[in-house]
Amino acid sequence: MLLKKQRMKRILVIILTLITVAGNAQVRDTLKLNITLVEKKIVADTVYVFSSRIDTIALQPVTTDTSKVVRDVNPLDLEASKYKIQMLGSIRVNGYYDFTGMNNTEGFMPYEIPVGEEDIEGLSSVYLGARQSRLGMEGTASTRVGLIRTYIEVDFASSSQSVWRLRHAFAEWNYFKMGYSWSTFLDNASTPTTIDFEGPNSSLSKRHGIIRYERKVANNSTAGISIESPETDYYNPADSLISNKNKQGNFDIAGRYKYNIGISHVQVAGIFRRIGYLEQTEMDVMYGWGFLFSTSISITRKATIFAQYSFGEGIANYYAGFAGRQLDAVYDPVAETMRLKSIRGGFLTYSFVFNPSWRFSFTAGSSNIKAFDFEPDDSFLSSKYFAGNIFYNPIETIRLGAELTTGSRTNIDKQKGRSTRISLLASFDF
Repeated sequence: MLLKKQRMKRILVIILTLITVAGNAQVRDTLKLNITLVEKKIVADTVYVFSSRIDTIALQPVTTDTSKVVRDVNPLDLEASKYKIQMLGSIRVNGYYDFTGMNNTEGFMPYEIPVGEEDIEGLSSVYLGARQSRLGMEGTASTRVGLIRTYIEVDFASSSQSVWRLRHAFAEWNYFKMGYSWSTFLDNASTPTTIDFEGPNSSLSKRHGIIRYERKVANNSTAGISIESPETDYYNPADSLISNKNKQGNFDIAGRYKYNIGISHVQVAGIFRRIGYLEQTEMDVMYGWGFLFSTSISITRKATIFAQYSFGEGIANYYAGFAGRQLDAVYDPVAETMRLKSIRGGFLTYSFVFNPSWRFSFTAGSSNIKAFDFEPDDSFLSSKYFAGNIFYNPIETIRLGAELTTGSRTNIDKQKGRSTRISLLASFDF
């Protein structure tokens, strides 16, 4: 009899619970109720507590006739992209303290070191900014004619505070690369990581318009050749007659060959230039040329050596420390003609990775530009460059760094100037 009463109580409680839940639920509600049978003797006056959660999802479908959606498109507007688009960026805050007052905010340039009367005792300079921050956009598409990749990148390190500076804008299709990017007469894989935005002043660093064909020629080798946009970088008094015209009517031609040895490599590159200039009343030409030998060698799993050595005539504009200095050629007032200036330079970097978060490197470099007897005594002759830095990456996308850079400049008259700079960097990549 007692068992019958207990069973009746249990059934009655379940029925009352279902009635209560059903009364509170709406038609669109979804009810999840779990009931577990407990096989044990029920003591009198036992209280059963049932809990339930009702999740309500309001479905309100929106029906739109897409054939009646208005499109206002101009034929000159961009078309809908058929590419896979990816945004890239880097927020970079850099600062420095310079002991001799050099004001280049993006790099330590020995060419700018004050010498003689320009070296003012006690003069210093500081800087803090984010001009090195950059934005990029990459698009890729697999088509029936091969993979197509496009890329554009800008930063804020222009001559104006309000204008972006173009770093890259190119398209790659199979073995071809066309647009604005690094010259073929370079080896980015042998360039060390520095806080100095320009890197060693004796390294090759140049971006301009290119059309390049490059491919693997064996399991461990690559070779490429390109035509590149010429750039005049010299002073000629006669140019006042053609100041509004393009003096260069010939492309630069560059090529390179790289051989990979595991994760190490060696490379040789060359360039040929046909440089036009105005002599009296007609155009004449000079022939510039250059060679680069470069490498990166993994000594151990953690230690790597980077090195470059280059030389040539009429190629100073391709060097990080001499671009825009009008040092490709110089005007000879005695012969009343232009003469190419020869240049040579190189650097050696030792890099050591303590662990995935900490990295240290030290770089030493030098450069020399030929001097003529007719040039002023305070003209540049040679320079030296030394840099030591340490980087800390707490996570993959954040990098913090500190660098000590020092160097010297020597003029034709053997007067020398020295400078030292302490630089800091904090960057976040996305």
